[in-house]
Amino acid sequence: MKTKFVTLAFVASLLAACNNTSKKEDKKDAGELIESVNTADNTGINADVPDSAAVANAPVMKFDGDTYDFAKIKQGEKVSHVFEFTNTGKSPLIINDVQAGCGCTTPKFSKKPVAPGEKGSIEIGFNSSGQRGAQHKIISVYSNAEPKQLMLHLKGEVEE
Repeated sequence: MKTKFVTLAFVASLLAACNNTSKKEDKKDAGELIESVNTADNTGINADVPDSAAVANAPVMKFDGDTYDFAKIKQGEKVSHVFEFTNTGKSPLIINDVQAGCGCTTPKFSKKPVAPGEKGSIEIGFNSSGQRGAQHKIISVYSNAEPKQLMLHLKGEVEE
């Protein structure tokens, strides 16, 4: 009986040892894998990184200002602001999406391409119902421009 127990314990320890790899070896292997990937042609790990020619010809979204302070308003009031921008890049700019951090902030925008040198706009509405105190709403703008994501800010104070 004692022999069976010792044998069983030995086999269990062997099985556990077989599945245990050193974390140091895992990190080393992962590091070697990353270092050995050739990304000169934008394949592999850095496939999403554009080459310098694409960046140089990309549209650029230049806002007149990225923050609007609506100051103090009474709870329940609605305010809106139009953020204007110019495409200072070399190709048409297309806004893919505009997302607000909460349901009280609503964006309106056009997916129509904005040619180089032309102006475009994004309207942001804010409903202060149920809000109070200092407000700072962040609006994320996603486009084909460089950089791909920009942030707009709407801030102010809601009084009761």
